[in-house]
Amino acid sequence: DEWLEKERRHLEPLMEDVDVVVLSALVPGEVAPVLITEQMMQRMKPVSVIIDVSIDQGGNCEATEGGRVCTRHLVHVCGLWNIPGSMPVHSTWLYANNLLHYVKNLFKNGTASPDFDDEIVKHTLVTREGEIVHEGALKALSKA
Repeated sequence: DEWLEKERRHLEPLMEDVDVVVLSALVPGEVAPVLITEQMMQRMKPVSVIIDVSIDQGGNCEATEGGRVCTRHLVHVCGLWNIPGSMPVHSTWLYANNLLHYVKNLFKNGTASPDFDDEIVKHTLVTREGEIVHEGALKALSKA
């Protein structure tokens, strides 16, 4: 992807100046994009840290190992599963509130009648009438 290469080119020169990188890039319904390559990690200072919050969807760092902390090129890489799930109760409340508004949008007038032209519905609907309709899910499945 051209976009992904552009992101990497932008990030690579910054790697030698950072101590900590927190990665959380996700594309809904798709495998997480790899933003940090092993080559980029070699530019980092020894004992730097990468926290890959996106590991549950594949991870944003090429070196991340799911479910554990590892060290590559003297850089510590945290790939612990479900980091957002370990956050305080406020994040749970905010998530629940977002879901409430999402469901209210789907059930206008008390019936399940989603507006399939609505931007939120269009970009979050994965299947319709037994068929996968989400572009990202289709792309992710083709990579599986």
